Amino acid sequence: MKIETGQIDHPSAWRSSDFQSADDYSFDLTSRHLDAFARALDEVRADSVGLQELRSDHFALPEIADDLASIRQQILHGQGLVLVRGFPISDYSEDEIGMIYWGMGLHFGHGVSQSPMGDRLGYVTDVSRPGERERGYRSAQELRLHTDADDIVGLLCLRQSRSGGLSRLASAPAIHNQIAATRPDLLEPLYNGFRYHWFGEEPPGEPPITDYRVPVFSWVDGCLSMCFLREFIDMAAEDRNEPLSDVEIEALDLFEAIAMREDIMLEFMHEPGNAFFINNYTVLHSRTEFQDWPEQDRRRLLLRLWLKAEPARAIHPMLRRYYGDDGMHVDGRSSTVYDPEKSTATI
Repeated sequence: MKIETGQIDHPSAWRSSDFQSADDYSFDLTSRHLDAFARALDEVRADSVGLQELRSDHFALPEIADDLASIRQQILHGQGLVLVRGFPISDYSEDEIGMIYWGMGLHFGHGVSQSPMGDRLGYVTDVSRPGERERGYRSAQELRLHTDADDIVGLLCLRQSRSGGLSRLASAPAIHNQIAATRPDLLEPLYNGFRYHWFGEEPPGEPPITDYRVPVFSWVDGCLSMCFLREFIDMAAEDRNEPLSDVEIEALDLFEAIAMREDIMLEFMHEPGNAFFINNYTVLHSRTEFQDWPEQDRRRLLLRLWLKAEPARAIHPMLRRYYGDDGMHVDGRSSTVYDPEKSTATI
């Protein structure tokens, strides 16, 4: 296990204090980009190609290929964050804007499944009901800083909530730098990793809790990658009746405390028509609790992408095992509510 205690000097090791304004990490769509989207959408309609069958060659965007390549480069090899502003959400139906967003994303990578329901274009909205444990992205609760799955995560805002719902981002290399500079002794438990609870969504043949450890920090081919979902780490320890050690808790607490620091964490209100794309291995994301509108057609709604880059990033084998090769295992269920009674495997 390689533990790096030096400082990471790379654009991905940014702090919020490095940015003077959102312009420092944004790309603005112009009429040239919108015209390219409109032409590509017309061609897809003419060919009757559905979203799930759509490939990048169906949604060809040669007029803006250089810009898309630049955005992709920034996500995968630069600071790991790009806010794309100006999607024409008022000019199209929800399905049409979803097709445009998906089609653009295909030029960054291959869309993977986001839940056992098989959704590859995810709808981030509150469908939770009292007394049920719903996946975080389908609730209004506060989400702690975490990673999702695979190389790139995208979130396009269509509608905001009545109040709350601030977006938060933090750089893993910047957090690593701070721990290395102040408490390098706490890097070892983070590199050693943790068992994860599957929240009832384990693939066939896997137990409800991983029987292997997934590292928070790991190095492969000179690149630092991160995986962090504190809720599922704590759930695994509780259900296994194997409490985390004092040093493990201290390391996790320090990780989160640094990530939430004002000079580290970037916080902003995600505006309708804007989409942020992040490198899932170098940027954590979260959002604050929100209160929604009573009217269904006004309720908060974001469209989410999980994309595997081609070629995919080389990552630690236990991280790849946890994330899978094509997103989450699909079993045809119609909800993401956690019911521990439905798990037949032994913990």
